[in-house]
Amino acid sequence: MAAARRPILDQRTSKVKQFARFLAVGIANTVFGYALIFGFMFIAGWSPEASNIAGYLIGLVSSYLMNRSFTFRSTNERKSEFARFLAVFAIAFAANFVALWVLLHVFGVKDWLAQILAGVAYVATSYLLNRAFVFGSALDRSLHSPQRRT
Repeated sequence: MAAARRPILDQRTSKVKQFARFLAVGIANTVFGYALIFGFMFIAGWSPEASNIAGYLIGLVSSYLMNRSFTFRSTNERKSEFARFLAVFAIAFAANFVALWVLLHVFGVKDWLAQILAGVAYVATSYLLNRAFVFGSALDRSLHSPQRRT
């Protein structure tokens, strides 16, 4: 009985480790992205909207590379995977930008707070769609392949 439980425990441990890696990448990329956004806004003097676009575009490349290699350890074909990643990014960014615009122009929220609140829409949308649509098959392979255990 104990031997039968071992693969289940190994799989759960692997999922927990993978989720921890996802959180670490998300935190690092979020700090990086907000540093860019606020740097563009307060140092370069760009508008909140232009700062947001530039920060997210640079963060996009960083996020893909870290999630592909570190979080999901993907071996999928890069071109089609990145195309799916871009589609997910577009949807998540649209959710972010709509939230930002509404917070700024409808509710009059301070620009720095609006950036943070709009980021919540981005994070939730991005996580759910990336896990299911972009890296899902890589996730399944890494959890079930003996050579991929961490």
